[in-house]
Amino acid sequence: MRRTGVAGGIALAAACLLLLAAIVGPPLFGGAAEAMDFDAANTGISAGHWLGTDSLGRDILARTLVATRLSLGLALAATAITLIFAIPLGAALAVSGPRLRNIGGRVIDAWLAFPAILLAIVVTTIIGPSLQGAVLAIGIAGIPGVARLTFTLAASAAGRDYVQSARALGVRPWRIVARHVLPNIGDTLAVTAATSLGIAIVSIASLSFLGLGVNPPLVDWGRMLVEGAQAIYVTPAAALGPAAAIALAGMAFGFSGETLGTMINPLRRRARNMRGTAIADVFSQVTAGTVTDDSVLAVEQLGVWFPDGRGGRLSAVRGVDLCVGAGEIVGLVGESGSGKTLTALAAAALAPYPARTQFRKLALKGQEFSLLSASDRDRLLGTGLAMIFQDPSASLNPALRIAVQMTEGARVHRHLAARAARILALRRMTEVQLAAPEHRMRQFPHELSGGMRQRVMIAMGLMNQPALILADEPTTALDVTVQAQILQLLKATNAAEQTAILLISHDIGMISQLCSRVLVMYAGRVVEDAPVAALLRTPAHPYTRALLAALPDLDTDRSKPLGTIQGRPPPLGALPGGCSFHPRCPSCMPICVEREPPSVRMADARSVACWLAETP
Repeated sequence: MRRTGVAGGIALAAACLLLLAAIVGPPLFGGAAEAMDFDAANTGISAGHWLGTDSLGRDILARTLVATRLSLGLALAATAITLIFAIPLGAALAVSGPRLRNIGGRVIDAWLAFPAILLAIVVTTIIGPSLQGAVLAIGIAGIPGVARLTFTLAASAAGRDYVQSARALGVRPWRIVARHVLPNIGDTLAVTAATSLGIAIVSIASLSFLGLGVNPPLVDWGRMLVEGAQAIYVTPAAALGPAAAIALAGMAFGFSGETLGTMINPLRRRARNMRGTAIADVFSQVTAGTVTDDSVLAVEQLGVWFPDGRGGRLSAVRGVDLCVGAGEIVGLVGESGSGKTLTALAAAALAPYPARTQFRKLALKGQEFSLLSASDRDRLLGTGLAMIFQDPSASLNPALRIAVQMTEGARVHRHLAARAARILALRRMTEVQLAAPEHRMRQFPHELSGGMRQRVMIAMGLMNQPALILADEPTTALDVTVQAQILQLLKATNAAEQTAILLISHDIGMISQLCSRVLVMYAGRVVEDAPVAALLRTPAHPYTRALLAALPDLDTDRSKPLGTIQGRPPPLGALPGGCSFHPRCPSCMPICVEREPPSVRMADARSVACWLAETP
């Protein structure tokens, strides 16, 4: 992480220095670059001439700095030609009809068959050796590569649902490109632009070296390299300055592209920043904790916050206490935005960047996370915990067959041989009732139905015999019949393997049928933790009562409107004072506005965070 950031910063700083040299070089060093001293001709490196002198006694370092303006200027002009024509061409083809898209793609492929530098030489020969010819040649030669990349990226973005929605609304193609396609591939195009500039610098210098670009009395790095090569046996340093400038500029602009892309799209930082991150950078303990129970998952005072960009914190999860025992199924319910998924992700060390997690205790299988090294933590999570996401189509790699994805975890963490891992995968797929498992192993995810993909996810989770399954809305995108099958499969897995399950859902009715205990979350906090029977019989928190009242059943009077909870959950960073639920609570009291209620342990083994709760 640090090496990548430092390298990008150095490259960006070098690029800025080159641009500065292009601006101030001619006025500051122009005189020294033109001053001729025949007595000092072809001298080597000295205190007066750091890179020596040429055949006319001119200082090579000064000439190199002066030539920076023309070298970079020509490269920038050539890159601008490439981008101006290539990006609209590639994006337009991506949103055009199939016939035009196929024809355009074949033309670009044929164009790409010619090496760029050879194409540039041909164009320059036709136009004639000149500045304009070199710029136009390099610009034209770079178009097919950038156009093909833009076409590929734009075609992928054009297949997204939001683009299809825009088409259905009758939005014109050029507006789709400008509003929906290009903004979503801008970071990659920024990297491409910077890389193209680096390539253009080298290409312009190459044409000048061949006599097809800059010619006297003008001078660029390529022309200087010609002069240096002619005197290389007399003064080897004569070629050093322009050669070093060409190499430095090409690398600086090429490597700085990744930094520019990260600035445009901050989501790039997650993969970069989390790679190799020490566990102390992700987790911080509120106070030192020791593991004293035998729960599979034990969490105390879990908090997750995001930086607000002004030095403050936006708390998304606050003071969550959670434990799941062996063989237990615990439900976690609440409205969207209540912090359910983020709580599970934090417990699995998967909280998204730039989230930070703090806790008093966070332990899996009796092992405290804060006491483990990064490698030991990854091994524990890889073997002791399985995560089932709500969208298996996004969780499975579309480029890999099911067999590869099924066996990868077992081969990495359990060091199984390929044949043993495959046999285990077939057994797990049979256990989750996937028909023809041998055939399914050879398929790609897109060849399976939604229910099949979810079964594959469950089978993958069982490959390493986890002690805990975190199931995040595992039935959201499935029809009712498949939902029932998946839930029955989770229940059977729990019974057969004694696997603990934390089941996250919006549906408190479904949770109540499957779980033995339920946690109700609101605004990042657990407001009620109770056994299912007690919670259904006498919900203690007003929010829990409102959730149950909004749940229809067969006895619901269909002539009356369905129950709803008035108002909306508070947004992140705008929690009301006191109890977070008080603006929507029908039983709100003055103390609810003034102070946040503590979590109270009641007589029937439930915990409630409400001022109306009665202590035992």
